[in-house]
Amino acid sequence: QVAIAIEEVSRCHLRFTFRHRSSQESRDRSEKAFGVSFVKLMNADGTTLQDGKHNLIIYKGDNKKMEDAKSYLTLPCTKTEMEEKEAPSGKNPLANFTPTRDSTKDSFQIATVICSTKLTQNVDLLGLLNWRSNSHNIAHNLRKLMEVEGGEIVKFLPDTLDALFNIMMEMSENETYDFLVFDALVFIISLIGDIKFQHFNAVLETYIYKHFSATLAY
Repeated sequence: QVAIAIEEVSRCHLRFTFRHRSSQESRDRSEKAFGVSFVKLMNADGTTLQDGKHNLIIYKGDNKKMEDAKSYLTLPCTKTEMEEKEAPSGKNPLANFTPTRDSTKDSFQIATVICSTKLTQNVDLLGLLNWRSNSHNIAHNLRKLMEVEGGEIVKFLPDTLDALFNIMMEMSENETYDFLVFDALVFIISLIGDIKFQHFNAVLETYIYKHFSATLAY
C-alpha cells in the first residue's frame, strides 16, 4: 500500500529496482541494482493509472543513471507503451539503457488498484468533472456520462452532481445543457436504483439534504 497526497499524484511515479540476491546478508546490502522499472501514476490525458496488470519494461544499465528519474522518465514504462510508439530515435538520454525490443526482453508484472474518490480512470468522467476548463466539450461530456461504467460514477457521486448542477446554473442561457443535465440526473438516479448500487442511496440522500445548494436548479 502506498499513500500519496492528492496534489502529489500528477508528478509521482513508482520505481522498482532489481538486485542480485546473495547467500550472505552483508553482500546483499552492497549489491548494486542491475535494472529498473517504473510506472507513472497519471496518464497524459489526466486520468489515473488503470486498475489491473501492467507489464513493465526492465531497463538495465548504469547504477547511477537509475537513481536519476530524468534519465528514464522520457522512456516508455510498459511493453504496451513501447509497442505503441517507436523507441526514441537519435541520442538515447540513458547512456547504458538501450530501450529496444532486443535489450528489454525481461519484463516485470505488477497489479494495481487505485483507491480514491478524487482521481478518476475514465477520461469522459474527468472531462465532466473539469468542465470549466473544457467548456466547449460540455455537451459531449454530458452525453458520454451515460456510457461511463456505473461503479466509476458512484465513487464520484457528490462531485458529479455538483458538476451537473453548476452547469445548469452557470450555463443557464443555453437550453441544450438543461435537457442534457436533466437526462444525466435521471440516469444517475436510475443507476442508484440498481440493486448493485443500492448502498449508495444513503450518499444520494445525504447530498440532497446536506449539500445540494443549487438555488437556480431547485
